Amino acid sequence: MTKFYGLYSLRHELNPDHHLSRVGATSDWSRTGHEIWQEGPILFYSRLLRINPHDAFELQPLVTEDFVLVGQIRLDDRYRLGQDLGVNYDQLSQLSDSQLFLQAWQNWGQNCVDYLYGDWACGIWDRHRQSLWLGRDAGGNRGLYYWHNSQWLIFSNSLKTLLAHPFVPKQPNAYQIARQLALVMDPSQEGATAYAEIRRLPVGNAIRCHDAKVELYTWWRPENLSELDWADDEDYYQAFRELYRTAVSDRLSSSHGPVGLMFSSGLDSGSIASLAAPILKKQNETLQAYTSVPQFQPDGASRRRLGDETGLAQACAAYIGDINFIPVFSTESSIIYSLEKLLEIHDRPGHAAVNYYWILDILTIAQAQGIKVMLTGQGGNATVSFNGSGTLWPYLLHREWQRFLTEFCQSRVGTWQTLKGQILRPLVQPFLEILAHLKTLNQAPWGNDALIGPELVAEVNLWARMEAMGYHRILGASQAISRERIKQFRLGGLGGIGEIWMELGAAHHMDVRDPTRDRRIIEFCWRVPDRIFWAKGLQRGLIRQGMAGSLPKMVLHSKRKGLQAADIGYRVWAQRDAISTTLDKLEAHSLAQAWLDIPKMRLTLAELATGITPAKTVRVSSLLRGIGVGLFLMRF
Repeated sequence: MTKFYGLYSLRHELNPDHHLSRVGATSDWSRTGHEIWQEGPILFYSRLLRINPHDAFELQPLVTEDFVLVGQIRLDDRYRLGQDLGVNYDQLSQLSDSQLFLQAWQNWGQNCVDYLYGDWACGIWDRHRQSLWLGRDAGGNRGLYYWHNSQWLIFSNSLKTLLAHPFVPKQPNAYQIARQLALVMDPSQEGATAYAEIRRLPVGNAIRCHDAKVELYTWWRPENLSELDWADDEDYYQAFRELYRTAVSDRLSSSHGPVGLMFSSGLDSGSIASLAAPILKKQNETLQAYTSVPQFQPDGASRRRLGDETGLAQACAAYIGDINFIPVFSTESSIIYSLEKLLEIHDRPGHAAVNYYWILDILTIAQAQGIKVMLTGQGGNATVSFNGSGTLWPYLLHREWQRFLTEFCQSRVGTWQTLKGQILRPLVQPFLEILAHLKTLNQAPWGNDALIGPELVAEVNLWARMEAMGYHRILGASQAISRERIKQFRLGGLGGIGEIWMELGAAHHMDVRDPTRDRRIIEFCWRVPDRIFWAKGLQRGLIRQGMAGSLPKMVLHSKRKGLQAADIGYRVWAQRDAISTTLDKLEAHSLAQAWLDIPKMRLTLAELATGITPAKTVRVSSLLRGIGVGLFLMRF
């Protein structure tokens, strides 16, 4: 793995010493030496963290007569790629992933991205054309941040490194902070960050720089893929099994030493475990599966959620075999410390602040046990275990009577459940949503649990922006917004998940890899008809049918999704003094006091004295998210 940084002068040549004085100090990934390459208007800086076997051959910046490359690159399907490039097996085994990437570039130019699978973000300088290209993978598993004005383009896969440059402005992005606190989706903000002038390169996008012009373009458009139309539904499940196995295998082929897994009782991590454990067994390795265990009663989980996943996770590990089940209790974890530590790693506030403490504990334990590769199924809800809509109305509206009858009669949940879930529910759901909105007309459009301060609401004109996107007081989000939400959900939240896990892994000297965010998996799931995601009336049908026999039935058919940190209310109340002290600090800071609703934050903390409920747990999640934002604002 490589931390990289680049500086491109759009007007004149540069002096590298001035620009590296502060950037070189942000060597948080590795203690190994750094390399610098500079020529005319371009400068590349890299620092290598050796994890993969192929890292032994890694040397960056990678300089040839025609091109120079710097990047964080892990490629899948190397053998097939080598064949396409005319590289024999012996040569391939001696090539780093960055060398293979550059060979693909030399062969296909910027179109090489159509032939590449894996996790990557990189920059390539064309020495003859004096042009720069920056790109990011389709799965969003690597991050790339940049800032530019009329004279400079500065970029890095580390936000911390980018922020260290004296030219880069460091003002908070008020609208982005407001969206985070109010949980408002705005598709137009795909490239925004918590900093007003710093951008992230969106998933499947690239930048071309030539003649002082900076051009952003999209190279990956899964929405243009045609829907699959196979006669036998079993063909979808068989194809899925084979593709999923390949995605997991590719993420193990470049591992060296013990492999870890963020393991729960769910279908995503369970399915990864069922595919990874047999492969590792052949390599004389045992999968190390880490599961967060509640310290207190998981009263924060509703009836539909499973607050303690220990039992099902253990049963799943025993069923699969060759898994070392490792429970993580986090009894000594400080919630405030976890928020501060994550801010130190990411340099921006996060959404899932409620989970930070146990994630950090798992990664710390795994690092101490020598884990270099950590698997996760974080993107599974958007791909392999996507729910689908489940409606049978398209068949009725298009008079596809035979298909309708087939789907209705083959349902495994019974006639009434099929009628209710796939015909009546889609019909009445819009009206139920309107009724729900009518009940909250006296509330703020973003709900009473949001801890956004009125000054921030006014500063960004939040409701007017929401209305412009199609939000309505009674109808909620417009159909256009709803479709965009589905699209973004299936793509896994615009790639932000991958950036977060990449940074978390690097901070613990490991590579976090997510088979559910494999480009081939995403594209396959995009093309699968909705009925396959329901599989004869069963939600999440693709993975339930595709992994049938690989997981215990109690996991495969469980109707309760896990809720990690379901005891967070008790944990927060036990640490109330430290949290109250933090709220005092936020209240004393002018920007945090203006942008947050600190009185409501105090009320959320105080109401835990009378007990923990699922509703209070939702508010605790908002509280911790707000504290994370507040700690970020205290930097300004």
